[in-house]
Amino acid sequence: MADFSWIPFGRGVRLLASHPAGLLAVEKPEGILAHPNHGEAGDRESTLIQGNYSMEEEAFHIRDGVGGIRRVYLLNRLDSPTSGVLLLSLDAGLADAVKDLFAKSKVAKKYVAIVKGRGLRQPRGTWQDQLVKSKGPGGGVRSGTSPGGGAPAVTLYQWEKAAAEPLPLSLLKLEPRTGRTHQLRVQTADHGHPILGDRTYGDFEFNKTVGSARGFKRLFLHAFSTELELEWQGQPLTFSATSPIPAEFHAAMGGQGEGTTAKVRKPTTPGTVISPRLRIRL
Repeated sequence: MADFSWIPFGRGVRLLASHPAGLLAVEKPEGILAHPNHGEAGDRESTLIQGNYSMEEEAFHIRDGVGGIRRVYLLNRLDSPTSGVLLLSLDAGLADAVKDLFAKSKVAKKYVAIVKGRGLRQPRGTWQDQLVKSKGPGGGVRSGTSPGGGAPAVTLYQWEKAAAEPLPLSLLKLEPRTGRTHQLRVQTADHGHPILGDRTYGDFEFNKTVGSARGFKRLFLHAFSTELELEWQGQPLTFSATSPIPAEFHAAMGGQGEGTTAKVRKPTTPGTVISPRLRIRL
């Protein structure tokens, strides 16, 4: 098994899987930045990797302990409040190849979310919207749906189960087929089922009465699995990893609830590659 102890991961970040070609999957906890904000030093422990980050290269620069610098390339991103799988690469060429897959929506990403409401009008289907970006308060980026044009956002959704009575919550499985800014958070809210704990696009009174009142402070959105295939150096490369559903999701659902019979996979042992099938049970 390869040794990645030289990578100074941030607080709570852990390795899920690795590939000999130099591809890594890590689990990012809620509240950890994928990379430092532009122009801000920030708390190094609250960033995915404690190292200097180049916005131009999209890579962390890490001292190797013998006078050299190694680069760890960040291949995708999650909002700070979102937890789950992130991909990294130790090879610049492989990094470009995988980022190209993300740009072409050829990476299978699966999320779980806890949302407002005990059911959906249709238990499964596809959301297709047009999203536009704008500057929000404080200069941050905001997204919203627009009937008059914008970037297409496509998400497959599936209702999994309702929370235990009387909690007005449901667990959804979400598969984004595009990668727009805040896509899942905007679409769930726009289609009447905002994510519990979303302080930007959510139902603020609902968050207070259902979330804060029960001691839940996080955004209930989790990147459960990521899977990709490509040809690399003349050989097929398949890579996938899962991040178990966080304990807070189990607590928020208040027990077994109603829904599908399913199963959550155990976390990947570092150094292995798996092919997960997303089946969920809380």
